Amino acid sequence: MKTVHTQKLVECLVCVMCLFSLLPARASAWGAEGHRIVARIAAKHLTAKTRTAVASLLQADKEDLDQCKQLGSLEDQLACVATWADEVRNPDKFPQYKNTPPFHFINIPIYAPQSERHYDEKLYCSKGCLVTALRTYRHTLVTANDDATRAVALKFIVHFVADLHQPLHDVVDRDFDLDNKENSIGNHKKLLDDGQGDRGGNRKLVTWLGAPSNQYGCWNLHAVWDEGIIVRKNPNDKDYADQLNNELDTATTASLQTGSVIDWVNEALAIVVVHAYKDLPQPVKTDKVCEVKTEGARECAKYSADVCRFDEVHYRYQLGQSYYERNLPVVESQLQSAGVRLAKFLNMIFDPTGSGSGDAGT
Repeated sequence: MKTVHTQKLVECLVCVMCLFSLLPARASAWGAEGHRIVARIAAKHLTAKTRTAVASLLQADKEDLDQCKQLGSLEDQLACVATWADEVRNPDKFPQYKNTPPFHFINIPIYAPQSERHYDEKLYCSKGCLVTALRTYRHTLVTANDDATRAVALKFIVHFVADLHQPLHDVVDRDFDLDNKENSIGNHKKLLDDGQGDRGGNRKLVTWLGAPSNQYGCWNLHAVWDEGIIVRKNPNDKDYADQLNNELDTATTASLQTGSVIDWVNEALAIVVVHAYKDLPQPVKTDKVCEVKTEGARECAKYSADVCRFDEVHYRYQLGQSYYERNLPVVESQLQSAGVRLAKFLNMIFDPTGSGSGDAGT
């Protein structure tokens, strides 16, 4: 974001120290459209008692950044607050939430031995992650006396249940490009090797349906699953939510709502192994790029030693129509699952006797 080389170096160091969820908005699960779709589907499956409780809490919200409480329907209000947890990740603007970035994901290594390739709190969540965050905010929602505090917990839950269903928020792979000779000049490789691998696909740069970049810089694998596939199909979150919900019958909904949060994480992990990563072609070794920070943005630049002096260099993967067609059903299924499971999670808190079987616990 700076133009002077010393300033760029400082930014690079800071970026390395940050957790991956402090990256630009593309690192947030599903993007705005996906989060709103999940919230809209959930709203359609809340019991009457839960709807009343949720509506009351949203009216008590003192941190209504987007004036969501003024919208006419509960579905619109819930869709509006679904992105709030991403909006408050900036520690400079919202220091009270500076500890929440790790709650958006869990890094389970895709390369771990089969016996360890599942959720393990000691191995992968000792400092907090999606699972522990949902446990914490559920407790707050159940026990806190202040409705404004409970409203914040509700908004985090709406966001984090969606997050864990974006498969790339449950996994980490190695960052193979760290071994590129362009990333080994001087001390540069040490700056980049922060132990976070590919950051859930954020470091696997791609061309998406022929496009090299989006508004945040280079397209990457994480962004394709966040928003690329969804927007390609239907950028209107209300219409898309209606379509996906209409495809659900009572039996399918009941089946999707079984299991615990940990079960849902392990399910998403299995999906990412079989689909998001397994479907990747080999990177194109002649197509090298880096993301260059400019004033207020990032630009995707073709590799040159001067342009990429302070930025990690990547070989790009080319993802086209076939990747989209193979993985669209997977994305849609995860959006549906997240929506009905969020409803289950909330119903079990506000209306346990009227929400059917299952505990939707952690």
